[in-house]
Amino acid sequence: MNLGRFSTTELGSTYNFTVLVVEMTEKVSKTDKPFVTFTFSDGVDKISANYFDKTEASMKSIGVDVGKVVDLTFNVKLYNDKKNFTVNNVTVCPDPEAKVEKFVPSPPYDIDDMYKKIIDSIKKATGREYDCTTLDVPSDDYSAAALAIRILNRNHDAFCKSSAAHSIHHDIRGGLIYHTFRMVYTAFYLAKVYKSINLELLICGTALHDIGKLHELDTDDLGSADYSVDGRLFGHAVIGMEMVAEEAKNGPYNAEEVRQIRHMIASHHGSLEYGAITTPATPEAFLLHEIDMIDSRMYIFEKEIGKIEPGQMTDRIFALENSSLYKPN
Repeated sequence: MNLGRFSTTELGSTYNFTVLVVEMTEKVSKTDKPFVTFTFSDGVDKISANYFDKTEASMKSIGVDVGKVVDLTFNVKLYNDKKNFTVNNVTVCPDPEAKVEKFVPSPPYDIDDMYKKIIDSIKKATGREYDCTTLDVPSDDYSAAALAIRILNRNHDAFCKSSAAHSIHHDIRGGLIYHTFRMVYTAFYLAKVYKSINLELLICGTALHDIGKLHELDTDDLGSADYSVDGRLFGHAVIGMEMVAEEAKNGPYNAEEVRQIRHMIASHHGSLEYGAITTPATPEAFLLHEIDMIDSRMYIFEKEIGKIEPGQMTDRIFALENSSLYKPN
């Protein structure tokens, strides 16, 4: 990943950046004084920064709001052994060339191309003859592949836009399709080694493993995601299982294949401790969990190492068992 400008800032310095306002929330300090907490994006990194003695209303009165490109002046200090950002001034950027799209983090691959390659991969996993010039499947096809493709096509726009998480990994606009795309390709390679795997089920389960996030998360046009009511009540695994079960009512799908795909979704977090409904009970479910772990953690590696210079190490990262990462010199 590219090194964002926020990552290159140094302690004790003041900077002037043009950035995007991703979030803006008014809070009250311990001394009952208002302040505004912002999340800013430079197109690669996001940071949180506080603007003290300001209110949300005062910001909006000068045109500063979520979704606006602004000129930001801020200080960088050390707080709890981490960089802390404090806003000195923020105003709406007058440059007409400062488009919002330039400041929204997105996958390094074309969205439409990733989607087509996911659908093609599902078709190729069957070993059967399929027309790969179209995203559809024959109306009389009730295979596991057809089930997966119909669910994806029905949810195409949301699938291509959605973040994969509220935070931690693939938490960007298009993060869900990016995460799924990399996992599908990894699954194909691993299935060449572990030949006992049912490739069609593995690829279908991989393509659908996080499909419930379309309803678990509400992703805005800037790529920021927050949990929906159903997301908080049920979680994406339950929602994803229900989406598969609903599609299975639409034709004579193989009940055992439907069961196995639903089990893969239920168990893809691997253990009950980490949110799985149950633990993997089939080779395909186990391999899916491991692939999910690989890609989610590799994303964190790429993101965090992208913030430092060669020869440096990161702070300890909670999502990686409090490990510090090294960027080779």
